[in-house]
Amino acid sequence: MDKKIIFFDIDGTLINYQNGLVEPTQKTKYVIEEFRKQGGLAVIASARAVLPFDDSDIKFDGYIHSEGHYIILNDEVLVDQSFDTKQVERQMDVYAKYNGRPMFYSREEQWNAFLDDQYVIEHRLMFSGTDERPTDVIEEFEAKDVHAISCCVLFESIEDMDKAYQELKDELTMVRYEQGLIRMDVYNKGFTKGTACEYIYQKLGVSKDNTYAFGDGENDLGMFKMVGKGIAMGNGVDTLKAIAYDVTDSVDNDGIAQALEKHFGIKYE
Repeated sequence: MDKKIIFFDIDGTLINYQNGLVEPTQKTKYVIEEFRKQGGLAVIASARAVLPFDDSDIKFDGYIHSEGHYIILNDEVLVDQSFDTKQVERQMDVYAKYNGRPMFYSREEQWNAFLDDQYVIEHRLMFSGTDERPTDVIEEFEAKDVHAISCCVLFESIEDMDKAYQELKDELTMVRYEQGLIRMDVYNKGFTKGTACEYIYQKLGVSKDNTYAFGDGENDLGMFKMVGKGIAMGNGVDTLKAIAYDVTDSVDNDGIAQALEKHFGIKYE
């Protein structure tokens, strides 16, 4: 068959910490591996800076992390865009004005001065499945100490978030979330998750028509617009479902496995 690529979001697509699904199900692992055996390529496409589960028994051909600002393909790092000190300092100043709680991330380290803040605890529960206080986070730091790829900043109100966004929108790439925890994911100017997908399939010479993506959230809208066929999870937001090529079942009901059987004839055995 012609070479095909599937891009997979992580949270709400491969896993669901809020419901206790901390790694892809056996069905999901099986169908992804069968897709790869057919000659297809499987690529992670996430806002996360690192993979939150052990992938020793589920192989991916590439990884788009931090909304496209860190890209690995066939074990080669192709893109690595980090903040410089002035960008970190500028962000810290703006977030302080609007009651923001910034959490900076590299692939190896985290910088967070708000570990005991209720919003940060809720964020841990949402994305780590625990409210346990981490011990490997740098709590006291200056801008010059931070060597981060991304920042997630939590706000008390949409109004505060919008004010911070307006101050920084010309300098940085920001993805806003107005449902659940009010927050922004912030990155250097450059790739987005969608343009990173395009970058990979063009680099590999794969036709857009042969590219697929699974996602559930607002930050997957750009990815769906850049690939040939976007498949929304049943638990996904309505705005994503509205532009999707197809809507499958939820992450908790093996939506990926159902879709790969429907579109590629891959059955779990």
